[in-house]
Amino acid sequence: MANIHPHQIVKGKYGSKENLVDQLTGKLERIQDETDEAFKARLLTVSNKKLLRLTTAADRVAGDFGTKDNLLDAIVGFKFSKPNADYRAKLAGYRITRLLDLHDSFKKRSK
Repeated sequence: MANIHPHQIVKGKYGSKENLVDQLTGKLERIQDETDEAFKARLLTVSNKKLLRLTTAADRVAGDFGTKDNLLDAIVGFKFSKPNADYRAKLAGYRITRLLDLHDSFKKRSK
């Protein structure tokens, strides 16, 4: 059985890369003062594989945690027994994919 190429997945699920980018623009954080048009143009240059990974990560954050703040609280809870504002502020600058990887690694260690 042949592997399905990311381009085929994007075409099958979303119809086109533009449709996928349109869905992602509301879910992802952008650079401060970046317009919607500039953000979409930047996302259109990203590979299909990375767009699919970003979609999965954004959906997981929304489904499992609700918001990025809840994800940050979960990570800080794994690391410390009580809230740590400095560590949380440091993590707030991270992207959701990195935060999810960090959460998963802390969750594995706690088992």
